[in-house]
Amino acid sequence: MKRPENNKWLDNALTEAIGAEKVKPNFEKWQQNHPEAIEMLTSLAGRQPSVLKHPHIIWRTIYESPISKVAAAAVIIIGLGIAVSLIDKATTPTWAIDQSIEAMRYYNAVYFSGVLSQSWPDFFKNLGVQNPPELAYEQVEFEMWAQANRQRTSSAAVKLVCPDLLTVFAVGQQTYVQLADGRTYDIQGDFFKIDPWPTTELLYLLKDKTGTWNELSGTDADTGKDRIFITCSSLEKNKSWWLEFDSETKLLVRLKQWQNSSNEGIPEFDIWRIVYYKQLPDEMFDPNLPDDADVVEVSSPLYDPNYGMSAEGLNEEQACRQILQRFWRAVAEGDYKTVRRLMPFLANHSDEQLDSNLGRNDGLTELVEMGPPRQGDIGPIVPCTLRFKNGRMAVDMIIMFREIDGQSSCVVHSNYGSPRQID
Repeated sequence: MKRPENNKWLDNALTEAIGAEKVKPNFEKWQQNHPEAIEMLTSLAGRQPSVLKHPHIIWRTIYESPISKVAAAAVIIIGLGIAVSLIDKATTPTWAIDQSIEAMRYYNAVYFSGVLSQSWPDFFKNLGVQNPPELAYEQVEFEMWAQANRQRTSSAAVKLVCPDLLTVFAVGQQTYVQLADGRTYDIQGDFFKIDPWPTTELLYLLKDKTGTWNELSGTDADTGKDRIFITCSSLEKNKSWWLEFDSETKLLVRLKQWQNSSNEGIPEFDIWRIVYYKQLPDEMFDPNLPDDADVVEVSSPLYDPNYGMSAEGLNEEQACRQILQRFWRAVAEGDYKTVRRLMPFLANHSDEQLDSNLGRNDGLTELVEMGPPRQGDIGPIVPCTLRFKNGRMAVDMIIMFREIDGQSSCVVHSNYGSPRQID
């Protein structure tokens, strides 16, 4: 599988897009001007890196919230190849994260390129693929295009390309994973998505939920452009981030995430180029499978009658309330057999993953109340208020209704958007 080349539509779109050029190192010049920083960075680089033996499925969520759908990925140590000149805080360009949130609010699509680390056996297991292909666990370069949903809370369409390895197309409730040899897995369900949307939603989460937040101003040594660098971490979630913003446009231009709270270790993902779009064409996310394609149908628990809850004799609101009451009670009690049955996306997740992703580690005790459902693209969206040991949290849950063999039933599909702390 070859790296995709830019077609005409992409050439045209790029001329209108706002993006970030990959920084070209000029470390020798920077080294001469900043001997004190050399000492600091060398001490950081000398730390023993930790090795992630079993990273989770990539990209389901960037920030792992108490009720995230699948754990996400992380990245690489801040190395000595960053070509910036540090500048004194007194001359720091005016910047606040709210400005970046506002600047990124108007873009509905995004392009990323960089490096990710992935355990491919875990990747295919979480997609429900039996007898998965043998792909080496390694760091790989990737390109990704993503289109936001109407509310810009998560992706509606994603295309991921790992050259000479695989390509993933995910649109709505359909996911295709195409290997380099042409074999394609056809999977029912939105198992591959970006949630939260990696612009405004992500920044809101990092701003509100990280325990540490450090800012450093600098100048790109080659272009002379001012940059804002942020390091932040969550000890509770054992995650940390490194973000780079352009001081003029306020846009996020580079992003790293670690699966630890110290900005160290083997990378899960390192995004070194970001391009923003108003919109991407629908054909960007069309797999265009040939008639003779080697397609492997993958059964999804979303449409398995052994999962979910019967909705016979119940109206929509009654069914939503009943299944969510059962679901959250099972979560609070650690009854993960029931949790997996009611929320099929979690069918292949370990107890340890569910402890972390569903809030047990945060002291979830009970479902306090539910609001009236509102209609969404997949099904009703129900506001839930949850009680934790240190307070309360609000989260919206999507309920998906099915008709299987003439019988009405429903499942907990996923959360909608990000959880919100209640004061």
